[in-house]
Amino acid sequence: MLTPFESSDLSRHPYFKKRIVLTTKHEKLKQIKPAFDQYLGCEIFEANLDTDQLGTFAGEIERTAPPRETAISKARLGMNAMGLKIGIASEGSINPDPVVPFLNSNIEHLVLVDDENDIVISQVHRSFEITVATVTISPGQDLTEFLQRAGFPSHGLIVRPNTEKKSNCIKGITDQETLMEAISISSRISGDGLVVIESDLRAHFSPSRQKNIAEAARLLAIRTSQLCPQCQMPGWGRIGYEKGLKCSTCKLENPDAIRQGKLGCVKCDHTQLGQVIATELDPANCQFCNP
Repeated sequence: MLTPFESSDLSRHPYFKKRIVLTTKHEKLKQIKPAFDQYLGCEIFEANLDTDQLGTFAGEIERTAPPRETAISKARLGMNAMGLKIGIASEGSINPDPVVPFLNSNIEHLVLVDDENDIVISQVHRSFEITVATVTISPGQDLTEFLQRAGFPSHGLIVRPNTEKKSNCIKGITDQETLMEAISISSRISGDGLVVIESDLRAHFSPSRQKNIAEAARLLAIRTSQLCPQCQMPGWGRIGYEKGLKCSTCKLENPDAIRQGKLGCVKCDHTQLGQVIATELDPANCQFCNP
């Protein structure tokens, strides 16, 4: 298991007191800065730039690149604007979970791009602790149950006409009067008079997502604090797993069972075996005992 630098060691880290730009349109500095202050002692500041050009949560602008690559592109927007070689950005998604599809999950990708050393350090955090709701209604319909489920008004809402193409979105709604007005406006331009109300999942309107961004930042800061034992580059951490375990009952080898973590460098090809996760497989998870 990785452990961060002790506070007395921060001055030895290559990013100590380094100026690093966080590119965000949605006020993520409060979630990301504390962990980097604690574990790295660097100087993170926010560049408020138009990251919507790379895609929006509401869907009016489609995201065409994978999340990690989108986050890297966001980071470079700020780096180029500020004339810096190091930047941070995040990209999140909230959808039916890829493993447990009957539940929504929030997957946050957070990256640190260091063009001085030609490295990218990345971290992914997946959480089911996310408030997300959507409903299609007609004006005048009772919204009491939906608003409770959506966490309104602490969580913001989006209102739009009920059309296949997402457009004319009214975002950032956090009070009842604005919500009613948005429903009235959207119903008048909707082909069938119906209105879609959905969670505004931008970070500054979703407190539950903010917690997940903060956890992704903590994990990335800890990983960034680790230096490769061979080349001393930041970002040493888990890159995969060693697999293959014998079942404790039938003694047959399960090749896909995770045995041990594998650590590696983001710059050089140095790797080491990490923490042993298991030495044998429970028969409940054995593909031969439970085919």
